[in-house]
Amino acid sequence: MPKLSSYKSTLKKYFRHRTFRNIGFLTIGQGLAQVVSLVGAFYIPRLLGPEKYGIYQTVIAYVGMFTVFTFSGLNKVILRESSRNLDKIKEILEATVGLKHLFSLFAIIISTVIALFIDYEKGTKLYISLFSFSLWFKAMESTFNVVYQANEKMKYIAILSFIKPLMIVPLSILFLHLGYGVSTLIIINLTITGLAVLINYFISKKFIVFTVFSKIKLIKSYLTQGFNFSLISFLNMLSTKIDIFMLSILTTPEKVGIYALAFRIVQKGLLIRRPISTALFPYYTKRNNKNTLSTRELIKHSFLIIVPSLILIGIVLLTSEWIITTVVGNKYIQSASILNVLIFYLILNYLLIPWGLYLQTNYNERIVINISMIVAIINIILNIVLFYKFGLIGIAYSTLITYLINVFLNIYFVYKSK
Repeated sequence: MPKLSSYKSTLKKYFRHRTFRNIGFLTIGQGLAQVVSLVGAFYIPRLLGPEKYGIYQTVIAYVGMFTVFTFSGLNKVILRESSRNLDKIKEILEATVGLKHLFSLFAIIISTVIALFIDYEKGTKLYISLFSFSLWFKAMESTFNVVYQANEKMKYIAILSFIKPLMIVPLSILFLHLGYGVSTLIIINLTITGLAVLINYFISKKFIVFTVFSKIKLIKSYLTQGFNFSLISFLNMLSTKIDIFMLSILTTPEKVGIYALAFRIVQKGLLIRRPISTALFPYYTKRNNKNTLSTRELIKHSFLIIVPSLILIGIVLLTSEWIITTVVGNKYIQSASILNVLIFYLILNYLLIPWGLYLQTNYNERIVINISMIVAIINIILNIVLFYKFGLIGIAYSTLITYLINVFLNIYFVYKSK
């Protein structure tokens, strides 16, 4: 009994902490957002059909790869430095936002130009050039989110993360019913995302007023750290999110659509992954700064974090085929078997959070880069080999193997760095 009461006391202490309140805000916001998004994840592919849905997902996956060229890793530098000293957040933001504008423009240009040399249909290339503008919107949105994160005011991120899909999904379904296609979905997405950036700007002024269009400043330490985090993000994308892009080159849009349906459903299972990571990042930064974050605490966090994924895995394994055939249609029946494999990726993804954050917040970017590079190379090789051996489900096998290696390496290097 003493052990049980001690465990309950520990849980109460965690849930009273501001970090866990923030996780609660973000989880509710993301949960509501994902419920709405899940409706879109089922009905948009049903209305578009596998081929057009494959094209739509190709555009999203392709443009998403160029997020790294917006210098996205700079966000973690800003957050880490701001969390250590909130009084300097205005100075830090104004020293970095000019670079974000410059790199976002570069990302838009390079995304559009490279697409011209890939064997996509003209319509797909046009969609890519249009959707590339989302790169700037997302770069600005993440800048404002840093303000909320550094001040540990996550409820604003939660509210805005819910409003976006609440507007995008119903409008997308409505216009598809009216006979519109992929181009309209992209325009709706861009419009709502742009409005979200504007709303973010006005809300963030409650906490800090900074010049959004500051001059470009080159601070060596920020550039170096930002490059490292950006490289980590890019390599993580190569190890976990490149599957749809590779399929768009290896096979037909229809098969891309079939795989993408399963992949997007699994992504919804990560609904509290970002809230947990977002809330824990400043907490881990401060604890690492004081050298008070123990391996035992990382294990406790891992245990608490993986519980939701275990529940989701059970639900999906029991209902996947029935849900897909009933809600989306028999044209996507192959997605069910892919989903049953990909679902195990959830537990590995959640398990990774504390260990990956520990390395990132403890100035071990070089270790994280090395791990990510190894895992990215393994994933690309396995994607090609297993696709030709097993077909679409081979890509799912590749994802599981890759992430298992990723988790093992992160845990190993955390223990080694202690």
